[in-house]
Amino acid sequence: RTSRPAPRRHEVLGVDEMSWRDTLFVWRGDMEYSENVIGKYRELLRAEGSASEDEPFEPSTWTFEPVTWKGRWVGVDAADATKADMPPVRDWRDGANGFDSDNRFNVIGHPPRGTWPGQHNITLSFRCSGNVVTNQETGKDEHIGWQLDNGDGPRWYGDAVHDVRSCGDDLVFARGHNQFAPFIAVGFLSGYRYRVGKEAWETLAECRRTLTVARRYLDDGDERCGWSTDDLERKVRAGMASGVPKHPWMVECMGSAKRKKRKR
Repeated sequence: RTSRPAPRRHEVLGVDEMSWRDTLFVWRGDMEYSENVIGKYRELLRAEGSASEDEPFEPSTWTFEPVTWKGRWVGVDAADATKADMPPVRDWRDGANGFDSDNRFNVIGHPPRGTWPGQHNITLSFRCSGNVVTNQETGKDEHIGWQLDNGDGPRWYGDAVHDVRSCGDDLVFARGHNQFAPFIAVGFLSGYRYRVGKEAWETLAECRRTLTVARRYLDDGDERCGWSTDDLERKVRAGMASGVPKHPWMVECMGSAKRKKRKR
């Protein structure tokens, strides 16, 4: 038997008897990624004498620095996602406009192999790879995953799979699963902060943006467990087209009501 999330919630919808799946988990924090990796990799190969100025680089040979996403999450009591507004945000907590919450998260990932994260169309794939990583700047170990307090103090947990897609219009779609349940998530990117490389060959910038995503956990028998990221994006965009939601997760398909799997 697994524990169930029992977060400190920001209540936006009163329900007498709520399942924990009626809670929408809203994550918000700074996402950082580097756009200068191609320059660094090309320079490394030239230094080793294995590449020339005119030699083409295939995507399968590219390497990437990690994408990091750090911040805090808040549980919103909203079985009906169309009523799930943004929780209150404090000014500039932990770098980004953050939630007043003790629940932290720290996600590290890489783009899928053979793709390149363009400035306005980043496709990311987050996969858990251990519980602790050493910060190269501070030399200190950092937990990877997200915090949850089930009554015995905050503990760190991780997602077995966490795939994230960011589109050119800054909408973000995610899916995955962990020890609690499968999940889908929808959100958006905002803001631009750049640090341009000081070296001559660092022609691209390191970028920091604010990523806000609302996660919905699903019953194992819910048909949405079998959705691909394409399916999720298509359903959410259809819901947004039929209305004018304040936030992208405020659509019917992000509700907690179980969708029965269709018989084939």
